[in-house]
Amino acid sequence: VATRDDIPFIMGTERLPGYEFMIGQSDAETHAREMASDGSRYLIAEEGGTPVAFAILQHLDNRHGNIYLNRFATTRQGRGIGTRALVLLQDWVFARPQAYRRHLHFSAVDERWRRLYARARCREEGVERQVYPRPDGGRVDTIRVSILRPEWEKSRGM
Repeated sequence: VATRDDIPFIMGTERLPGYEFMIGQSDAETHAREMASDGSRYLIAEEGGTPVAFAILQHLDNRHGNIYLNRFATTRQGRGIGTRALVLLQDWVFARPQAYRRHLHFSAVDERWRRLYARARCREEGVERQVYPRPDGGRVDTIRVSILRPEWEKSRGM
């Protein structure tokens, strides 16, 4: 679980080239406030003691067990970090007995995200049309995906 000391890493990662229109960016005060929320958790993945990814989970207190992955990012793309971190993230989510569904949405313009979430056994639920503005004045659709507890259990051989 991340602490306030991890906020510079989180902010630096969400501002890496290529993430400008793929994930949100928050200031330190917003991250600190969200970190302190009872229904949220910030998680950090490390390799060899070095942070390499982060996730922001919300709605952990949802009475229906629907956990929202608000943000997920790695420091280096294309090296398997995201896949490994996402598997660990799902294990962490479903270790919570009340968790039933982990869901998120991602920008439809980046196939890397679609492949990552497919490898993590997420299923596409639909398109959210024209969610975010683009610098050129256009708008970007997002794809909604989720994984349910029974799907996660099957993927883990349970």
